[in-house]
Parts: sequence; C-alpha cells; structure tokens
Amino acid sequence: MRIEVENEQIVARKKQEYEDLVKEMEAKGLEARLERISIITANVFGVLVMIIAGAIGYGAFYLVNGKDAFSYDKLFGFAIPWGIMFFAAMYLISIFVHEFIHGFFWHFACEKKWDSIDFGFNVKLLTPYCHCREALSVKRYFWGSIAPTLFLGVLPIILGVVIPNLFLVTFGVIGVVGGCGDIMVIWTLRKHKDCQLFDHPHEVGYAYFVEKKGE
Repeated sequence: MRIEVENEQIVARKKQEYEDLVKEMEAKGLEARLERISIITANVFGVLVMIIAGAIGYGAFYLVNGKDAFSYDKLFGFAIPWGIMFFAAMYLISIFVHEFIHGFFWHFACEKKWDSIDFGFNVKLLTPYCHCREALSVKRYFWGSIAPTLFLGVLPIILGVVIPNLFLVTFGVIGVVGGCGDIMVIWTLRKHKDCQLFDHPHEVGYAYFVEKKGE
C-alpha cells in the first residue's frame, strides 16, 4: 500500500506503470482501449441523481414514519447551524472512507493484495483518490466500484427510514450523490463483459484490454 500526495513525480510514475502494463498485455495478444467519462455529463448526472435519491429517500421516510417524524432540525443531526457544521465534518470524513472502501474491496482481487493499492490526495483537485495498480476482471472491478455507494449511500438511507433517523437519510442521499462518478463507470461496464480493466493514470475513466484484431 502506498499513501501519497500527488505531485509531478508520482504522476510520471503512474504513467510509466500504465505503459509497462500495456506492453505486458500486448505480449499476451491484448490491446488497450480507453473508456472516457465526460465531466459535463457527470455533473448533469449528479444533479439528476441528487433529485432522484432525495425524492426516494425523503419520500420513503415520510411515507413510513409520517409527517410528525419529519423535522428540518433533524435533517443534519442537530439544530441549525450546529447541525450543518456536524454534517459537513461527517461528509468530509466520508470522502476519505469512500476511497478506502474502494481499496478494501479491490485488494481482495489483487495478486499482491494491499501492495497493489495506492491512496493519495490530488492537491490540484483537492480530492483524495484510490488507485489499483493491477488489471481486474469486470466483476471484481464492479464490486470495488459500487461498494462505497452501497455502504455510504443506500445502506444509510434504508437504516434511516427503518430506525427512523432523518440524519441518516440525508447522509445516505449525499453518499449516493458522491458515488455518481462510480455509477457512471458501472453503467459503461455493460459493454465490456470479458476483459480486464485498469484505472487510467490521467484520463477520467479506465482502460480495458481486448484481443488484438488481425491486421
């Protein structure tokens, strides 16, 4: 496992590792192709997911627990403004937990386990990241991609409705929105059933390896 703050040297190293993998795959008769994720599409998708997740989460809470259980002071765990501050702190922590969950699930699929997982922080984008240095099957890539949204999004919404706890619903809705990029990636996986996938070092998306077509 490597924990690092991304800089030019790390970017260059990740690029070299990718190029080395491409050469290794080419020796096996496979070629790399790129699946890109549009930033503009991702932003629009994020807004739609927020509306849908909010409607489902808060709608289910209202239907199951009634109007009396719904209180704006409970949306963020505590009364405003302390509730907003508490929620913001919890959300910041969850961003790092989100990346750890990616790595936790992916490491099971790696030959070198934790030695193939990198955790880092992109200073330019002010965001943490998880990077897997091994190519994974579609199935294993899928579970590592969807896991944070399930544990930090879907599960809290369900628990919040059942307990009931409005803060958990809010936390879950934001958790689902935070997984929008992962959901978009997962949607593209339907096109790649029998290949291996690898996090691209500098593009928003991933590389997938398929058999070379005859000249």
